[in-house]
Amino acid sequence: MEVAALKIERIHSSSIKNNSLSHNEKQIVDQYKNDEVGLQNSLDYLAIINKSSMNSVSFKCSLGMSQPYFEINLPLKDLIERTSSESLTDFKMLDSNSEAYKNLADGDKKALKHLVKAARILDDVYLKQDNSHNLEFKEFLKKEAARGNMRAIYTLKLFNAQKGINAKDVNGNIINLAKDCDVMPGKGFYPEDLSKEEFHSILKKMIKDGEVKEVSNILNQRSIVERDGDKLKAIDYTDYFKDEFMAAADELIEAARTSTDEEFNKFLLLQAAALMTNNPQVDAEADKIWAGMQYTPLEFTISRECYDDRMTPTVTEDSELMRLLEKNHISFNAKDTFGVRVGIVNKAGTEYLLSIKDYLPLMAENMPYNDEYEQNFLSSKNDKQKMVDVDIVEMTGQKGAYRGGVAIASNLPNNDKLAVKQGGGHRNVYHRQMREAKYKDNFQQKLDLLLDESQHKYFDVDALHDFTILHENIHSLGPKNGLEKLGVLKNTIEEYKADTGSLTMLDPLVQAGFYTPERAKKIITSLLVGYVQKGSDFEDAHRRRNIMQYNYLIENGAIEVNDKGKMKINFEKVVPTAKKMLADAVRIQLDGDSKEAQDYVDRYCVWTKELDLMAKNLNGVDKKLNSQIVTPLADKLVAD
Repeated sequence: MEVAALKIERIHSSSIKNNSLSHNEKQIVDQYKNDEVGLQNSLDYLAIINKSSMNSVSFKCSLGMSQPYFEINLPLKDLIERTSSESLTDFKMLDSNSEAYKNLADGDKKALKHLVKAARILDDVYLKQDNSHNLEFKEFLKKEAARGNMRAIYTLKLFNAQKGINAKDVNGNIINLAKDCDVMPGKGFYPEDLSKEEFHSILKKMIKDGEVKEVSNILNQRSIVERDGDKLKAIDYTDYFKDEFMAAADELIEAARTSTDEEFNKFLLLQAAALMTNNPQVDAEADKIWAGMQYTPLEFTISRECYDDRMTPTVTEDSELMRLLEKNHISFNAKDTFGVRVGIVNKAGTEYLLSIKDYLPLMAENMPYNDEYEQNFLSSKNDKQKMVDVDIVEMTGQKGAYRGGVAIASNLPNNDKLAVKQGGGHRNVYHRQMREAKYKDNFQQKLDLLLDESQHKYFDVDALHDFTILHENIHSLGPKNGLEKLGVLKNTIEEYKADTGSLTMLDPLVQAGFYTPERAKKIITSLLVGYVQKGSDFEDAHRRRNIMQYNYLIENGAIEVNDKGKMKINFEKVVPTAKKMLADAVRIQLDGDSKEAQDYVDRYCVWTKELDLMAKNLNGVDKKLNSQIVTPLADKLVAD
């Protein structure tokens, strides 16, 4: 049977063929139809597992097939476990009854509705970028779920939480929802049958044939790459995603008609123009306005970050290709993945963030090798660092994909963006609902198993927020040019820099009176307890940096881990050790040597006995495998 270029083989049990679902199965199906998020863990699940008449669905993805078909990868028992309320927790965004929404002007309420619509339109862009099969897979699951197929129902729920076929859970395990649809280095940015070796070979031939401009387009941040005979061709995002971009732009223009803030409206119109125009300069102008906004009522961001594309940075691994790129002045940047954030600026939270601004010059002075690069931080004459706390209404695309975690803040635009290269600033946005959901767990059991009892008094969830504030501001400090030469490790070293820089700054900030010594201890303790890994994961940049930090701190005696997996912090050694780590990171960035970066990561990114003991303790009290973002206000706005 053919459906939208899919060859689908359905395998139904006799009960489904005869339309004889059990009462319990019908209840769950009916609940699903009315509320996609509403499937709760119950004893009914056990009844379903044990029924011999359980239905299933088969479809398989195979590379190179003109008519691919798919097969659901996880058995029903695993799917039910992974989508239970214990394993799949809710991250609830702003509710329609919140004071933040009630206090908005009517014009801003109307604008918010259009911003949510734009965000949801661009969600499909992310799904296409992530895996070329995501949308067709999702549509198939929706149809099968509506027909009562239980595996499809639970698979769809997990798909919507992690946003895609491929993801990782909190433990670092790879979760593929469709068989033989593995994570590809080029994601949906490159042909899925393109190997790294063929990629390099084609680029070298194209450069030698004089196709320098096309190679430059292939290696920029904003293109989807397709085969063109024995060559490759780049299609700009504004052309490839034209339908989605135009529809989203229309919503932004409508939002600008009613929004009450003139600066915000100017940004929205520029952002709409950028979506409709194949011109990076328009993106840059929109970014500059966005980065300068401080006190607007509403928040809207199209984040363009480069953590997912593992293909483009591999050009650093081919010395001949690198020589050709340098000779022809061709720069390269990992592809931008789209994420969208919609929210309401929280004034009280923002004022707390801004209290650190006066200390940014002090932090810049304490960055290592600061005479070898230009700092992009605020000064009294040129404010290049804005900070806002935001009540989140909607998160879509990469921002809303829960893949072992989700961002609780971001510092944008990234340094590879034209706006920054032209002297534009950065803007830190903090996600109130995200951090509240992340930190709402009862940490006492974790403390009992992870930390020496004498140091429990220093754990404080608010101190985790203080650490995040430091982390995001450190991103604005340090080298910003030439980082692409570090290849696939660029993001790992940058995140490592931000973490170690945060700890390094505690001493000067205490000396300046910004933090008390007690607060500094709380920040250290809360970070080290709050970021223990539940499992080994050497692929994700954020997890790599965590593993590296723990190993470095343990090696230097800043942390001691006993044979029961319980740590004791040597506060006197933490900051001096972090200072050495920060110097290592900045030196690697300045040298721009990918081998140096690889050797450093290989040394410290190892799964040790100490890390394994702590992970086992954490897994004993924390059963969460994933989370899903729930958006009651956004849902209501779109439904009205």
